[in-house]
This record gives sequence, C-alpha cells and structure tokens, in this order.
Amino acid sequence: MLINNAGISGGFPQDTHSTSIATIRQVFDTNFFGTIQVTQAFIDLLRKSPEPRIVNVTSGLASLTLHNDPSWQYYKVKGAAYGPSKTALNAYTVVLAYELKDTAFKVNVVDPGYTATDFNHHSGPRNVTDAAADVVKFAVLDADGPSGMFYSVDNNPETGVSPW
Repeated sequence: MLINNAGISGGFPQDTHSTSIATIRQVFDTNFFGTIQVTQAFIDLLRKSPEPRIVNVTSGLASLTLHNDPSWQYYKVKGAAYGPSKTALNAYTVVLAYELKDTAFKVNVVDPGYTATDFNHHSGPRNVTDAAADVVKFAVLDADGPSGMFYSVDNNPETGVSPW
C-alpha cells in the first residue's frame, strides 16, 4: 500500500492577485508533483502486491462542487495555492484509478477532515487517531472495495462520498 500524505499550505491568506507564483509553485511541487513522483517511484513495486492500494490524502478544499455552494461550511475558505493543488491531485487520482481499473489496484483520495495538527496550529475539531483511521480504511480495502472515489467525513458524514 502507498499513502501519499504530502501537504503544505503555502500560508494564508492566498488571494489570487497577490499570492506569489513562487508560493504557488512550492505548494504544487509538494502537494501535487511530489505525490506523482512518489507514485511513479513505487508503482512497479506495488504491482507485485496481490492487493495494491494507493491513497492520496486530499482536502475538502479540493472540491470544486463545494467551493461553489454558499451553504458549505467552508465556503469562505479560499486560496490560490493549497486548494487548487489538492484539486489537481484529485484529478490525477481519477486518471490513475482509470488507468489501473482492470487490475487489482484500488486508488482513492481521502480527506481526513479538519484535524488538529501542526498544519493548522491544532485548530481542527478532529483528532489525529480518527483521521488516520479514515485514511487507513482505504489503504486496506478488500478486493471488492471501491476505486476512483473521493471520501470525506467532513463533507458527507453519512456516506463519506464527497463531490468532486
């Protein structure tokens, strides 16, 4: 199994007209390109597993659908670097899952939710143990498990399925 948990914010606020290209590149290099590099480095080893799994850790802030919904609890949390880098990661995950659909691979993105970590100065309401359990659940899916999905307890507590 491979869990890609790269994530830097690039600092906030991130308005579109003043966030430097250098900041946006740094965030994309870590959150998007770094994940691709790690996945490409490990894909051949994963192919040797009878049940290979790839989980890309994303964010609810990557959902374009939710970012256009004024009733969403995080609607006002926008940024020029972080959210778009995770949106790109989600798109890459969809393509990767598609390319591996006729294999034993299961490839998904999981948003662990707003979790209290160093990333957000421990301001999130979720604890690390619960958030990690959500990610691990998808890393150990059985052969009948889903692939090519976006899961987020924050965005859909009932089913966990999040809109792209």
